[in-house]
Amino acid sequence: MFARTGGDVVWQCKFTQRSLSELKPRVVESLKALNPSRPIAKWILCVSVEGSGSFLDWLRETVSAECPFIADWELWDKQQLLAKLEAAPDVLQMFFYPVWKALEASFHTEELELVQYTMHPDCGWKRPDPAVLHFVQAVGTNSDLVIDIIVRSRGTIQSLIRFIRLETYDVKYRMRGLPGTGLLYSQHTYTISLRGGKPGSATEPLDPPLLVDPGTHQRFKVRLTNPGYAWTGYIQMALLYGEGHELWLPSTFLTP
Repeated sequence: MFARTGGDVVWQCKFTQRSLSELKPRVVESLKALNPSRPIAKWILCVSVEGSGSFLDWLRETVSAECPFIADWELWDKQQLLAKLEAAPDVLQMFFYPVWKALEASFHTEELELVQYTMHPDCGWKRPDPAVLHFVQAVGTNSDLVIDIIVRSRGTIQSLIRFIRLETYDVKYRMRGLPGTGLLYSQHTYTISLRGGKPGSATEPLDPPLLVDPGTHQRFKVRLTNPGYAWTGYIQMALLYGEGHELWLPSTFLTP
């Protein structure tokens, strides 16, 4: 539920692998659980299968009969949800990259591919849900965030990674008081500043550059310093190598 001017926005999900008909009792139960004294500007029902005209007709009649206090409503079916996720790749990567193998294809080029992207357990951050790329600062203020990364060369020649780019976007400031690969050891830790959550792009050279030999893995860490506090937002890093090539890493949501 999200509050906004004119009433709340209520977002509810119903899952089925069969037909929409079996969802009807659960939809009615959810509608009856709403508080009629609390205005609802929009009610959104998400379903895991494709919608139908008959289900829409039934939903229109049911909402009108059970909840006349709902000003507007929408049905998001399977096709609409897929379209919305395709239009918001950062959300797709944040919630589904750790568990959806098909997404791995989004993070490779002809020369390099991403093998591992995770938070180092010994930094001052935590990951509340291991299935979501959402990192929360846990120890003190302005703790560095360390990302543990493994890339593999897919080509027949060496790839020399010279720079790393950090994109920070969709930042929201929060009001609060002022201040096999498991045996592969990280060879380097590179540092780039989060600039206290300032939106925009920053590129830093890798010193020394990271050389990935053909058919081999290379593991390294990225220490994100100066996170600041009282903001939330997305970050995404890119590895810049060769002549104008880049390998993008997954979007990640931060809560310093």
